[in-house]
Amino acid sequence: MNEKLQQGDRLPPITFNLIDGSTLELPGDMSSRYLAVMFYRGVW
Repeated sequence: MNEKLQQGDRLPPITFNLIDGSTLELPGDMSSRYLAVMFYRGVW
């Protein structure tokens, strides 16, 4: 994805691999219409 999302844009399909080996698929696994996604890199 080369373009930033703008207000009102739909979330593109994203699959996250979780630490426990499961996956989280967005927006399919969302429990509500609204979602905030925050990425935290921490210290690597």
